[in-house]
Amino acid sequence: KHLTMEVEAESISVVTVSKAESSAANFSSLSDALAHAKPHTCIRIAAGAYEEPPLTLDVDDLQIIGDGTVSIICRSLDAVMKLRSSRTLVKGLKLVLVLAEEVETDGLSCIMVESGSVTMEGCHISGSAGGVLVMPSAPEDNPEPIFRNCHITECKDFAIKVMGGSNPHFDQCQIYNIKGFGIVACGDARGVFSGNDISSTSHAAVVSGGKSSSTFEGNTIHHCSQGGFWVQEESVSTITNNDVHNTRLAAFQVGGHANPVIMGNTARESQGGGIVVHENAQGVYTRNTVRNNRLAGVGVTDDADPLFTANIICDGQSGGVVLHGKCMGVFERNRITNNARANVGLKGQARPLFDGNTVAGGSGYGIWIQDTASGTFQNNVIERNAFANVAVSDSATPLLENNIISDGLQMGLLLRHTERGVYRGNKISGHASGNIVMLDQSSAMLVGNHISRGRAGGVLVRGNSCPTIRQNRIISNEGANLAVLDEAVPIMEDNTLADSPARGLVIIAKAGGEYRRNIIRNSDLANVYVGGQATPLLEGNSILDGAASGLVIEDSALGVFRLNLIAGHEQPAVAVQGHAKPVMELNMVMHGGAGGVWLDEEAGGSLSHNLVETGDGAWRIGGAVVSVIVGDNLSAQEAIWTHYEGESKGRVVAKTPAPAILVCNPDSKSTDHVCLGMSADHREGFEPPVPPPSSASSSDPP
Repeated sequence: KHLTMEVEAESISVVTVSKAESSAANFSSLSDALAHAKPHTCIRIAAGAYEEPPLTLDVDDLQIIGDGTVSIICRSLDAVMKLRSSRTLVKGLKLVLVLAEEVETDGLSCIMVESGSVTMEGCHISGSAGGVLVMPSAPEDNPEPIFRNCHITECKDFAIKVMGGSNPHFDQCQIYNIKGFGIVACGDARGVFSGNDISSTSHAAVVSGGKSSSTFEGNTIHHCSQGGFWVQEESVSTITNNDVHNTRLAAFQVGGHANPVIMGNTARESQGGGIVVHENAQGVYTRNTVRNNRLAGVGVTDDADPLFTANIICDGQSGGVVLHGKCMGVFERNRITNNARANVGLKGQARPLFDGNTVAGGSGYGIWIQDTASGTFQNNVIERNAFANVAVSDSATPLLENNIISDGLQMGLLLRHTERGVYRGNKISGHASGNIVMLDQSSAMLVGNHISRGRAGGVLVRGNSCPTIRQNRIISNEGANLAVLDEAVPIMEDNTLADSPARGLVIIAKAGGEYRRNIIRNSDLANVYVGGQATPLLEGNSILDGAASGLVIEDSALGVFRLNLIAGHEQPAVAVQGHAKPVMELNMVMHGGAGGVWLDEEAGGSLSHNLVETGDGAWRIGGAVVSVIVGDNLSAQEAIWTHYEGESKGRVVAKTPAPAILVCNPDSKSTDHVCLGMSADHREGFEPPVPPPSSASSSDPP
C-alpha cells in the first residue's frame, strides 16, 4: 500500500481531462470525470488551472494523475477534496481552497479524509482553512491514508489534524508557512509521521493530545514561532530521531498527564528550553541530544515525574537540568556538561533521583540545590565546574552518596544558610578553594567520605554551622585538613585527618564543637591548633606523628582536652601559650625527648592527671605561666586506667576506645616504671612487639 500505483495494467481504463477546446479529452473538468468514474479508472489531467466544486472520491481503485502543473481551485465553504475510497492514488495535483478573509473557517480544511486508504503523492495543498483533516472513525474501519512528498503550506489553523481512530501516514512532506499548528493529533489518533520538514508555523509545530499514540520519527522541525513538540493531556506518543532547532519556545514541551517516549532526538538552538516537562507529566526520555538552548536544556516543574536516561545535555545558556516546584524525576547515566549558571539546578520542593550521571565543565555551578529541595544524588561524577561543584543553600535537605566530586575551580561542596543535607561515602578531591566549605548555619551530616588533595584545605566550617562529621578520611589537603572558624560548633567523631602539608585540625575565632575519637596525624605543622577564643572539647583523640607539635593552644583559647593520646612529634607534643586557659585532664603524652608539655608566655588553665612520658623536656613551664597542675604520672596512670577499665567501682564510664597500652610494675610505686605504648589496632604501620620465646610450662603460674 505504500508503493506508488502506476498505470500499467491493461485492465485499467484511462480517461483524460483538459480545458483546451481543441483537446480530444474525455472531460473538461475533474468533477465530470469523477461523476462517470468506475473502479480501476485512471484519470489523467492536462496542465492548467481548474475551478472545481467540492470533490468527493468515493470510488475505489482510482488513479488521478496530473500531467504538468495542475491546479484544482475550490471557492466553496467545503473541502476541495473529500477522500472516502480505498486503494486510490492522487498524484501531482495542486489543491487550493480560496475563501474570503472574513469567512469563519473553523472545521474547514482543504483535504478531508473521511475513510478509506487514499494515497496522495507529490501534491501541493494550500488554502484559507486547514490543510488535511483526518476525521475520526470506528476502529473497525481502520482508515490508513498516505501522504507522501506533499507540500502543505499557507494554511490557517493547522496543516494536518488527525482525530480519533485514524491511522494516517505522512512521509517526506514539506509543511511550512502555517498560520496555526503544523500537525495536531488528538483523541485516540494514531498515525506515523516520518521524514517531514516542518517550519514557519505560528503555533507549535506538533501537538499530540488526547489519548493519541502517534509515532513521529526522523522529522526536521525548525524556525517555528512557538515550540516544536507539544505533548499534552494523556498522550502516549512515540517521538524518535527528530531534529528540532531554532524554535521560539521549547523544542519539546510535555504537560498534562502525558506519558510519551522521546528517544534519540536533537533539541538545539531554541530561544526557549530544550525539553520542558510540567504539570503531572511523565514520560521516558532517552539518548536525546539537548544542546545550546537559550533557557534550560531540560526543565521539570510542578508535579512532573519523568525518566531521563543516557541523554547528552550540554552548552545550555541558562542551565542544563533545572527542576522546580514539587516535581520528582529520575535521571540516570546522562552527560550534563558545559552549561552556564548550573549544570543541574533544584528549587522549590523538587526531590529527584540522580544516579550515575556525569556533571562536568559548567561555567557556573555543577549542582545547585536551593529552597527546600531534597532528592538523592548517587554514583555521579561531578567535576571541573567553574563555581562550586555542588552548592546547597537555603533549607535544602539532599542526600549525596557515593559520588566522585573532583577538580573544581572553586569548592567541592559549598553548604550554606540552614541546609541540612546528608553527604555519605563520597570521594571529594582536588578543589581550588577547598573541598568542603560550610557557611552560615549549615547542619550537614558528613559520614564516610574520602576528602583529599584540596588546594586550599579539606573541610572549612564557618559561621554558626553545626555539622556532624563522622568516619571520614580527610587527608593530604593543602592548608588545614579541617578548619573551624567563627562560632561554628561541629560534632566530629571517628575521623582520620592525615598527611596535611599544613595543619591537621584548626579551631580558631570563637569556634567550639566536640571532637571525639579522631585520628589526627602526620601534619607538617601542628596536628591540632586551637587559637583565638575557641572553646572546643577534644576527647579520646589520637594525635600522632607530626613534623611539628601535636597540640598547640594559644591566644585566649579555652576548651577541654581529655583522654587524648599525643605521641610521636618532632617538636613539643603539647604547647600552651599566649593567654590560653585550657582544661587538660587524663591525656597521655609521649614525646621521645622532643618535648612533652610546654607552658609558655602567660598560659593558664588547669592541667590535671595527665600522663607524660618521663625524660628530658617532659615539662617546661615559663616564668609567667599561671596554669594549675595537679597529679603526677602515677596518679594520672591510675585515673586513666580507672577510666578505661571502669568496673572497679561497679560502673562503666564513657565508652572511649583506648588507643594506648598502659603497663606498670605492681610492686613499685615509682612512676618511672610506667610504660606507654600504642595499640596495633589503632596505629597504622605500627608492628606490635614479638614476645620472646618462653620455656614455661602450661602449669606455671601466669
